[in-house]
Amino acid sequence: MDAAWFEAEQPVVGIVERTRTDDSDDAGTRPIRVDALEATLNDADGDAVRGDPEDLLAAAPSLLVAAGEQALSAIARADPNVPVLPVGDVPGIDAVDHDVLPAALEAALAGEATIRQRSVLGLTVEPAGSKVLDDEVRERALFDVALVTEEPAQISEYGVSSRGESVATVRADGVVVATSAGSHGYASAVDAPHLSASVDAVAVTPIAPFVVQTRQWVLPEDSLALTVERNETVVTLVADDRPVCTVDVDSRVEIAVDGSLSVLSVPDASLEGE
Repeated sequence: MDAAWFEAEQPVVGIVERTRTDDSDDAGTRPIRVDALEATLNDADGDAVRGDPEDLLAAAPSLLVAAGEQALSAIARADPNVPVLPVGDVPGIDAVDHDVLPAALEAALAGEATIRQRSVLGLTVEPAGSKVLDDEVRERALFDVALVTEEPAQISEYGVSSRGESVATVRADGVVVATSAGSHGYASAVDAPHLSASVDAVAVTPIAPFVVQTRQWVLPEDSLALTVERNETVVTLVADDRPVCTVDVDSRVEIAVDGSLSVLSVPDASLEGE
């Protein structure tokens, strides 16, 4: 549910450090300039701190500012108790451009922004048979969870079940489960249906299916499971484009909504003239 947000006095703005390791400088991933925010922070009697999500949360910020999908994904994994103002080109997320970030931050600190909750998926892996994992696999994803083969066009078969009932078994290079935000990103490229954030559901879609006609599903965002039924190459579990672990035949990936990320949305009227 949308709600107004207001930080009364002396706000601390946590700016998430750039998480990419390459030299790209597009609208979504270029670093945030703290100097461009100095006037806004001074007017609000506030301060800024930089770091990774864990370090920033230890500093008890009033809100976080992050550019790009990777930074937002990192914040979701850290499970913050403060909202985040997204910056750049982030499919499925209401983000502001770098050029209007000072005005957007000013509007947020003045109480003009609205909090919108975006679902975060939690996942666990149950190994096949009596196999025991060295460490329990638990992960969180803001955009999507996928099982993908290491080598394309190899025979792989995946099972999809929802609330204890089998939905389908598909032969494909993989299968992706996307949140409403993720359904507008990578999942969209494999023809997943676009979901509204107001729908408590996920989009489940095969990746490069081995049959011409296949189905996609919109399923409840709780009690979902993926299994590897058959494979001739390594199958990897991926969360928000981050490899998590390999998954054996008959292992089970349990997926369910695990809280949400509070995202600040700034009305266009607050950015006019910038």
